[in-house]
Amino acid sequence: MIMFILLVLFAMASNVFADAVYSLIAFPAASDNSFAVEIDNKLYPLHTSKTAFPLWSGSAADASSYRYVEVNSEGTVVKSEKFTRSFDHSGATATLNEFFERKTTITKLPIVKQTYKDVRPKASPAFDDSQIATIHLTVDQAAFDKMLGEPLVEQKLSIGFKFINANVVYSVEKAEIKVSGHASRKYNKVSLGIEFDTTKGETFFDRPAIKLRAERTDASMMSEKLYTDILNSVGVPTVQGSYARVYVNGKPLGFFLMVENIKEAFFMNTVHHGEIKDVKALGSLYKINSGKSGTDRWGALGYIGSHTTDYDLGLYKNQILGANPANDAMKQLITFMKELHDWNPASSGGVEYWNEHLDLQGFLRSMAVEYLTGAWDLFWWRANNYFMYFNPQRKIWQFIPTDFDHTFSDGRRPGVETTYKEFGQTLPGGGKPDFPLVNKVIYGNKETNREFETILLTTTKNVFNSGVLDARIDTYVTQIQEDVAWDYSLDRSHRPGVDPHWTIKSFQKSINGPDKSLKSWIKGRAESVPRQIPS
Repeated sequence: MIMFILLVLFAMASNVFADAVYSLIAFPAASDNSFAVEIDNKLYPLHTSKTAFPLWSGSAADASSYRYVEVNSEGTVVKSEKFTRSFDHSGATATLNEFFERKTTITKLPIVKQTYKDVRPKASPAFDDSQIATIHLTVDQAAFDKMLGEPLVEQKLSIGFKFINANVVYSVEKAEIKVSGHASRKYNKVSLGIEFDTTKGETFFDRPAIKLRAERTDASMMSEKLYTDILNSVGVPTVQGSYARVYVNGKPLGFFLMVENIKEAFFMNTVHHGEIKDVKALGSLYKINSGKSGTDRWGALGYIGSHTTDYDLGLYKNQILGANPANDAMKQLITFMKELHDWNPASSGGVEYWNEHLDLQGFLRSMAVEYLTGAWDLFWWRANNYFMYFNPQRKIWQFIPTDFDHTFSDGRRPGVETTYKEFGQTLPGGGKPDFPLVNKVIYGNKETNREFETILLTTTKNVFNSGVLDARIDTYVTQIQEDVAWDYSLDRSHRPGVDPHWTIKSFQKSINGPDKSLKSWIKGRAESVPRQIPS
């Protein structure tokens, strides 16, 4: 059963005739502790219930300032907020759903200039990045501990799921959870995938699945979110995301970036903007990855034969059959790879040719962002982490990137001065890549190369520079640093996997540097691009 409760409808008030309703998201340190709002040194109790928890509500006099406190069973204050609050606007009769010991509920983010047409889906309450949501999972604790203790073993568990942000509560009694990702499973904080029971008509704001990304390879916990902001600016369809504090059975699990999982609903909402409503009307979809480092196993769209059996289906995973025969699931994609193989980049009309086969603008913009961010685990460098989707409305292929954790040089790799013509020209493990979509379309043809350089310059001028992104970064720092510090303080020593031993100092250094930081990378890359491309 799903509950969708607006704040104005949710008020477990101790006095229905009082002037204002106070609502607090909080997890008590002891099971018999509770919370109250303190006004002029007087306590007014807040109440919860099994169905409402962790949201506490109560009524009290409208006040110019107030704060929340935790009290024990005897009514003694055991913890107080170190700051006072006020209503977000005059005349308000209810607070937002506020989080205990977090002063700011809504953060006004600086706008990132729209460089190309905005292709984002309709705004969703799930992915409001101006606020940090709270997710509370209820699950068999022993089974959950076992799943996290064996992250390489595929397991699914039934969970109760509750999502609370400033003005929305969403709850479902039954969903499924599993460990998500591949290489990220080697860390002691893992990413998680949550699927909702669509057979019962249940989705999370029209999303059947979400991911809670652990951000364990990034001390800033910001690179993926910033990468998505840039893709939005340049008009590349991508998953949206927002931050969330996650608790399990009332205990902290950590701070995560919540994103939509790329499944059928993503294409219906984001690519087709609701114009296709029947899943059966979607086109062919392939999730494509690279093989192991140092081998020739790359999902690089290289043509090697005319039959599905000629290809490694571990690299080319068909997720929507589309117009393909059931026994030849790669037929459409092979046709595209054959066209790419046969095309002579020395011929004229390159832009016109590829506009008939591929969303050329979308692909080139994706590649510009990969280069600008020094992304080493995506398509250009590793032929990894992307989807190819045949859009049945436009009759062309679309390139959809995914998983942006190893970006902004990952804070480790040198080479901010590396030119785009040198970028990704040595494979991990050695050797020169033969990735035809890069080599032919970006490097090989004069017309498509000119188009790429124009996009690269435009993106650098409008969005990928310190003047635009530093303000966004600084605001993210203000928004998330307390929760990052909280996440890094959690004891995960009992979990298997690598512990990067991040601290709040690691967070700050990864952003401000002076070396190998988000800001220094952006500054260096932005200064490098105009020197590479003659005006």
